[in-house]
This record gives sequence, structure tokens and C-alpha cells, in this order.
Amino acid sequence: MKYSLIVLATLAVSAYGFSAISLSPATNSITKRRNEFKLHLTTITQTNNGNDLFLSKSVYSTIEEGKIAVIPNFLPQIEVNLLRADAQDLWDQGRFSTDALAGYGSTGKFDPTKDRSVLRLPQWKNDSLGNYSNRQRFGNLMANVRSELAYNLNRPNLDKGLATTKYGNGSTEISYTRFGKGAFLKRHVDEHHEELKGVEGWAKPTRRSVSWLIYLNDQDWDGRKEGGQLRCFKRQQNPHQIIGATVNGDLQVGWLAKTALDPNERPVYLDSKRHYHGDCAMYVLNDDGRSKSYITKAFDTNPLMYVAGSEALVKKVLLSDRNDLADRFRLIEAPKSKITDILKGDSQYAGQGEPPKLDEELEDVDPRGGTLVLFDSVSLPHEVLATKNKDRWACSGWYHEDQQEVVL
Repeated sequence: MKYSLIVLATLAVSAYGFSAISLSPATNSITKRRNEFKLHLTTITQTNNGNDLFLSKSVYSTIEEGKIAVIPNFLPQIEVNLLRADAQDLWDQGRFSTDALAGYGSTGKFDPTKDRSVLRLPQWKNDSLGNYSNRQRFGNLMANVRSELAYNLNRPNLDKGLATTKYGNGSTEISYTRFGKGAFLKRHVDEHHEELKGVEGWAKPTRRSVSWLIYLNDQDWDGRKEGGQLRCFKRQQNPHQIIGATVNGDLQVGWLAKTALDPNERPVYLDSKRHYHGDCAMYVLNDDGRSKSYITKAFDTNPLMYVAGSEALVKKVLLSDRNDLADRFRLIEAPKSKITDILKGDSQYAGQGEPPKLDEELEDVDPRGGTLVLFDSVSLPHEVLATKNKDRWACSGWYHEDQQEVVL
């Protein structure tokens, strides 16, 4: 038995070792800790306490600023190849599903070649499909990344409750994704406030908190030639308070842009007191980070925040007596419809990339093999530009937190 564990530990090191080419001393320290921790991946039964360093401090500060954290060479190419081979094999077996997201809000004529295909969670967790043992070890790695994020982002709910058990090994919503030639994904955010997800919004036990991807392509992918970049629409100004959600679970729905009188970019949160599509109000956190200042009266979210043009409606209906706030208010992501596309002239949109909105700037990330990206699921709009000449592969996932309790 001891011999078997030694062999497994050795395999784990070889499978998830990290090369250290031209790395700084600080990065070498991170790489060393990653290598050392792989010895425990075969027998781990608990998450770590956040002190087993996989990520640098700059990763956490970048996420806290509402931006995308990009970590090149997080996985070595040999491991990228193993995961991609598994994904390719399962694709060839017809195990992927096409989710029709790229066709959302367009002409209505769905083209499966211009969308992403996904190996969904039940197939990922099926131990009779593909290289399950490798997926399991990879899941262990990502579970420990989750624990570090919970500790260093001060999001303890990432690492407890249903969020750590509901999605099986790795404790994360996880899938393989494939974009064929010409495929793209339109601008969106990965999570919305429970009040904005229809009548079943409060029925879900968990919600997405941190989004992640590890790209499974070659390391020389050039987005200028091959397309497929992840385009993020980050705010020009850093936020003054916590982004995504407050400590009590109220999710962010918008921003108050800075002004000469208030030079702070302020996240706007939605307080849903009854949790049944009524008696809601928007607020910002005061400078102490705890007390609230409500900026709207109580209102019903449906239909006000369910229709195209809802940002203008919020300004007209809820902020009509506060022009100073109305001028500053921005929704993170307004609802979309076919009418929206027609008005924008995007009815024939084919993934060439949207321009930034007011107060936003662009950041494009090439999907190079082994790169890990992390960002807040609520506050960062993003899209995937159309691929041109190659299939685009990734492992994608979302770390969850338990949804806030319904108060009757």
C-alpha cells in the first residue's frame, strides 16, 4: 500500500509539475509550492487554508478591481495536451452539446457552426467516459485553487456548503468547451441577481461567484491571425467598494460612475427584501464599507428590469428626482432582445467584437495553451471573438457560493 501511494504521488508530480523558465524569484516560489503540493493531490480529503500558494497576490487584487486575472503557463503543455486529447476524443464520440448561446438575440436562424459546444457536467463526471482519472486529478487541482480564492478574496462561502459538494470532484461547475471555425459568443455576464432570473431565480441552491478558464490550445496561438480572443469590458476606473456581491449576498447590478463631486466609482447592489419579485431597492455602500445609502425607492423588478432599454427605464422611473444619480447610473449588462440588435445595427453580428460602452475599456486575451484566467462572475461583461482557422479548446468552470437565504 505504501508503495502504491508513492507511485501515485510520483505520477501526480510528473502530471502536474510546472516548468520554471525565465521566472522571477517570486514566481519560482509559487512554482515550487505548486510542485510540492501536487504530492498530496492523490490523497487529499480536505481543502487547504489558503496558505498553499498557487496564485500570486496580484491575481486577487485584479479580481477585486473587477478585471480579468491572466496567468500564463499555469499548466504545462504536456498536461494541456492530455486534457485536449480527452476533449477531442469525447467530441469525436458525440458527447458534446451545442448550447445555442451565440445565436441569442440575432436573426433567429441558428447555425451550429457559429456557437460553442460543451461537454456538460454529467458527462464530465461519468467515470466510464474518456480519461476520467486525469479529469479527476485536474478537478483536485482546481478545488485547491478555489480554496485559495476563498481565503484571499475573503469569500469564505466559496469553500463551504453546497457550493463545495454539488458539482462533484473539483467542487466546481466544470466542462470542456469547443469553438469551431467561425464560432463566437456574444457579450454577456456569467451570473445575474436572483431577482433577474425569472420565477425560478430563488429556487437555485447556489450561484456563480468566480469564473475561470484554462485554455487547451497550442501556446503560440495568435489572436490577430486565429481570432478566438476573450474580450473583456472592464471599467476605466477601479471600484471604491467590493464588487460582485456584498458580504450579506446582495448581488451587484450596476455602477455609479465617478464625477467631479464624487471621484469614486461605486458598485450598485440590489436589495430584494421579499425575494418574490417585489419590494426591491438599489443601494451603494458608504465609505465605511458596511452601512448603506439607498438610491431608489422600492420597486418591482418585473417588468422594469426584464426588458430591453431597462437602463433608461431605471433612470426615468426610479431616479427621476435624482438627475445627479441618473447621469451616473450604468447597468452592468442590460437585457438583450432582437430589437436591441436591430437598433444597434447588429442583426448580422458574426463575432467581430463589440466596442466598449461609456466608461469601459477593452482587454483581449489570446487563448494560449496552459493559460488560466479568473474573474468575478457578476461584474465583468465579456465575449468570445470568432475563431478563424482553428478549433478553440478550453476547460471552463465557475466557482459557486451558496445562494443567500430567502427571508419570508
